[in-house]
Amino acid sequence: MPQIRRSRQPDAISIEMGANLMRALQDAGIAVASSCGGDAVCGKCVLKITAGAENLSAPTEDELFLIEKDQIKPGFRVSCQCQVLGDVEVDATYW
Repeated sequence: MPQIRRSRQPDAISIEMGANLMRALQDAGIAVASSCGGDAVCGKCVLKITAGAENLSAPTEDELFLIEKDQIKPGFRVSCQCQVLGDVEVDATYW
């Protein structure tokens, strides 16, 4: 089972292969900013991927649109559009 870790946090969340990154964090009680509920509209759920970026699904068309529109920096992903395929470590400025 893949695990999600938060930077600077000792705990890890075990999840099912292919789980949605934003929803997995929310299901574990970890706040992820969003005003669109994961519909790839607001871009507020952007997380910095500090390790394991290769273990996330390829960006969707919706994510690529948000990356361009919101000028999201390399190393960040729109979490509502990511499926977790292996261990990852993420960070958010509000954690």
